[in-house]
Amino acid sequence: MLLNLTRFIVLLLTVALCVVAVSLTTVFLQTYREYQTFKAREAEYAAELVQVRREFEVKEEYLRLVLQDPDFLERVVREKLGYIHPEEMIFHFDP
Repeated sequence: MLLNLTRFIVLLLTVALCVVAVSLTTVFLQTYREYQTFKAREAEYAAELVQVRREFEVKEEYLRLVLQDPDFLERVVREKLGYIHPEEMIFHFDP
């Protein structure tokens, strides 16, 4: 009788240990998947940040040229706004 009770307790503890191990494994796998998702998102954000910084540098250089280079400013005003000097004429040709 004592031997059967001991075996039952050992079996019960083994089952409990298996349940705990499966539960912890499930939690670990879920946490690992979340970690992988966050890592992928971080890589995407890092790539986007690099691109935005490049765009910022290009726009900053454009602004610097507009503010400091009168020839560049004149060219931009002529191209974007269509300004001309009073003595100039513009001819438009159909393609």
